[in-house]
Amino acid sequence: MNLIQQGASVLIADDDPMFCVMLRQFFEKMGCSVRTVEDGEEAVNAFQDKAPEIVMLDGDMPNMDGFAACEFIRALDAGKEVPIFIVTALEGEAAEACAFAVNASSYITKPIHWDELRNTLSCVMEV
Repeated sequence: MNLIQQGASVLIADDDPMFCVMLRQFFEKMGCSVRTVEDGEEAVNAFQDKAPEIVMLDGDMPNMDGFAACEFIRALDAGKEVPIFIVTALEGEAAEACAFAVNASSYITKPIHWDELRNTLSCVMEV
C-alpha cells in the first residue's frame, strides 16, 4: 500500500547524516522526492523556498531545533496544513508535549521502528 502520493516532496531536517540517508531511502522507495538539510534554520529556509508535502524534523539540532522550526513553519501560510513530524531521540512526556504545543502532526522517537513510522504516516495522511 502506498500511503503517500507518488512524487510527493519530503523535507528532512536532521544533523545525523546516516539517519538522513535512512529516511531518504524510506521515502524514495515510496516514490517521493526528498530534500535533506542539517538544522532547523535550513529547514525553514528550504520550506520557504519550496513548500514540501511532508516535513520531518529532528527535535534536537544545532542553530534551531525541530520544535522551533515547526513553530516557525506553522506560522507561514503554506505551513498551516502540511504534515510535520518531530522525529527525535528526546524522550519523555515533556518532549512529546513540546511537539504538540508547536502543532506537530505527530511525534516519533528514535530509534525508528519503520513499521511504526509507516503506520503513523498512514494515520496522519488519511486525515
